[in-house]
Amino acid sequence: MLRVKAGDAGAFAELVRRYWNQVFGRFYRRLGDRQEAEDLAQDVFLRLYRYRLRYEPRAKFATWLFHITENVGKNALRSRRRKARLRLGVPAGDDGGCLEGLLADPDGPPSLPMERAELAGAVRAAVSTLAGRQRTALELHQFHDRTYAEVAAEMDMSPKAAKSLLYRARNQLRECLTALLEPGV
Repeated sequence: MLRVKAGDAGAFAELVRRYWNQVFGRFYRRLGDRQEAEDLAQDVFLRLYRYRLRYEPRAKFATWLFHITENVGKNALRSRRRKARLRLGVPAGDDGGCLEGLLADPDGPPSLPMERAELAGAVRAAVSTLAGRQRTALELHQFHDRTYAEVAAEMDMSPKAAKSLLYRARNQLRECLTALLEPGV
């Protein structure tokens, strides 16, 4: 980021290449809309470039990027609540590869892809019910393979607080998934 601050365009391209999937993935999991996730990820990198001269390496670059991503996400959710939306086209949760997913494992039972899709949908629904900080900590730890210390650093808390937050998030997630997946409930 210091090279970007100094005007090196190649360094900016390297940052985008290195962090695009993490930023896009966070938005896609939170919003479930591929197009909006791409737009928001582009907005994050646009802001990153626009404010490059303000960057000070007081913490890890990923922490600064994480804060920008969180702010853009919060603004998007706030804006989404204000505007009524009607989605046309691909059903929510479908990335356009529905038919490919059905044909993915010809040796397995025919219902397996649909069962996996249902389970993934249930997990996404359960994660979306978590409080903001719990959801963020869980996504960092589970989906981005961050350690407790890294989660704590990115969320400005102690490692012990991060561990406690993840513990509560997992318990709430377990309760929610149990309720969603138990037949007859």
